[in-house]
Amino acid sequence: MHGMESTSSQAIRLNFLLSFQMLLKVIVYNKSRQYAGHSIIISAEPFDTVLRLKEKIEERTKIPSDIQHLMFGIDVPDNDKTVEQMNIQVGYTIYSTPTYIEVPSMPNL
Repeated sequence: MHGMESTSSQAIRLNFLLSFQMLLKVIVYNKSRQYAGHSIIISAEPFDTVLRLKEKIEERTKIPSDIQHLMFGIDVPDNDKTVEQMNIQVGYTIYSTPTYIEVPSMPNL
């Protein structure tokens, strides 16, 4: 049994993860929006996916989740990765950039 968690310790860890919520700082880089260059705070739970984080950013900024490109450090995770899988901790900063090239003549979305 060396190296394997017991069922009770797995259950305790799962309960901890389900009840754990953290606040993450998001820096928004999108010049055509109200929040361009601003920092916002979103809540995140270990089982939130990147897509869910994008949806939370959309709720706050109105920037559609399908045009957001999130970065954690140098990683650009897939939409199905979770906060826990990426080992994101309290105090980490997420960067949100558009998935397209912005030009001055581009109308606001």
